[in-house]
Amino acid sequence: MRIRLFAKPCFDEAHTMKPIKSRQSGPTFVAFERSYRLALTKHMQATSAQSTGARIGRRARDLGIETLTLAQMHDRATADMKPPTRPTAKRRSAAAARSRMFFRDVITPIQSERGGADEARAEAKTLTTQLARRTRELADLRTRFDRDADKLKAVRADLRTSGSELRDLKKHSRGVELRLRRMTHRIITVQEKERLAISRDLHDAIGQALSAINVGLAALENDATVHSRALSDAVAVTQRLVARSLKAVHQFAWELRPALLDDLGLVMALRSYAKDFTERVGVKVSVKSDADIGALGDDERTTLFRVAQGALSNVHRHAQAKSVRLTLRSLPSALRLEIKDDGRGFDAKKLETAAPKRHLGLLVMRERLEMVGGSFTLRSSPGRGTTVRAEVPIQSSSRD
Repeated sequence: MRIRLFAKPCFDEAHTMKPIKSRQSGPTFVAFERSYRLALTKHMQATSAQSTGARIGRRARDLGIETLTLAQMHDRATADMKPPTRPTAKRRSAAAARSRMFFRDVITPIQSERGGADEARAEAKTLTTQLARRTRELADLRTRFDRDADKLKAVRADLRTSGSELRDLKKHSRGVELRLRRMTHRIITVQEKERLAISRDLHDAIGQALSAINVGLAALENDATVHSRALSDAVAVTQRLVARSLKAVHQFAWELRPALLDDLGLVMALRSYAKDFTERVGVKVSVKSDADIGALGDDERTTLFRVAQGALSNVHRHAQAKSVRLTLRSLPSALRLEIKDDGRGFDAKKLETAAPKRHLGLLVMRERLEMVGGSFTLRSSPGRGTTVRAEVPIQSSSRD
């Protein structure tokens, strides 16, 4: 059985943690240290109490090796011995005592020559006491190390458990996000259908009723038996009110759902909306298209129109622009809509830290595009205008 004493190198009497240096060196000294290690190992492994330390001590005396050098050599030898797995306190104490006995036997011949056996035993006792103290200190360190190792294992186990819980939470979060996207898509789809129904009701029912009132007023003015200026003026005022009402109804219906989008397609709807926007706001809007948009479905077509609508609304409210350019372009597997204005622009990086309610329109555009598998890009800087870019995937190519 190989026993390690957990000893540290010897230190001087002041305990300054500075190793004692020996003046001996050379092949003879190296060979002696090898013999010392071998003798100590055999002594620690033997079952009898006999020691070969005295023979090693006499050889050290003949070579002129000092006691402190022997102590340092003893420390190195004990430190290199492999300890058994988790040695008990009793086994460590027995091994330390056996090691001290060997060292005492080694230094006895040297100390006897210098001042007698009593002095040798006293010095040996001092050295063995120091060795025992160092051994206890190392044993305490080993105990604390084992305790810290157990704590580390517990922490690692907790981390593994936490990592597993985190992965489960991420998986659950992805599922919730997917369900939320599907629900948002259904809400927007229902919203578009409701807008279409309201738009048709406004145009067909209320619009027709107002038109009939306007025609009736005109007939009343022509057929009145009493032609008075007051009656004519009243009819004229009423007709202007009806005309404004018709225009407002038409505008409401257009904002809710332009009929051109379903009847004539995306390009014509964008051009009609751009013309109406220019007349209402006074900002010139041009539309250019060289895109092959025949493969766009209803969702993609509606999404691009709503992005253009939202971008122009932002131009009207914030940009202070003089002109806007809408461009539709075909890509290898997508269709791109770009809205670029010459307005005052803004710092796009600040949107990342701004409150969501301050750029809700941009968030809605991004969400709409993500629901149809598209992408949203915004570029802007103060004094250089703003560019909104929306891309949606296409499957095939044919002209709208």
